[in-house]
Amino acid sequence: MKRTTQTLLAMCLAVFGTALQARADCQSVSGNMTETIVPTNDPYGRTLGIVTGVLNGVSTAVVTSPDGSTSSDIIVTNRGDILTGTGAVTVTPIVGSSDFSVNVTLTVTGGSGKYSGATGKLTYIGLAQFPTSTTGTFNLVYRGSVCGSNVKANGD
Repeated sequence: MKRTTQTLLAMCLAVFGTALQARADCQSVSGNMTETIVPTNDPYGRTLGIVTGVLNGVSTAVVTSPDGSTSSDIIVTNRGDILTGTGAVTVTPIVGSSDFSVNVTLTVTGGSGKYSGATGKLTYIGLAQFPTSTTGTFNLVYRGSVCGSNVKANGD
């Protein structure tokens, strides 16, 4: 009986250790994004932007639905790593203002380099301004978690 208990305890510790290791492959990310609508041949529009914080680099988002509620996003870090995702976008007019509130839930779909095979979710929250029907800027705060075999919690 004692040998069975020891074996069971060893198996539990192995499973627990694996779970801790898997958790270590996630990185909390946060920072700011400023994106601008740019001229494009994409049917529903595209933005280009600057990303600060953990994902420091540049971004582009292609609107993938006629109503603007979905996007395909790419972030390229200054280190050259690429993070990709699909966005669920909500843009709501702010009563008494020319600004719009923006809320995006980005589902991470992978990337390359450090983010090859990555998963996770990011949330973008902020404001948009549309001076004309074809121009606009987005000032956003992003926060979330990115997981993958090449991702380390310390950001290296």
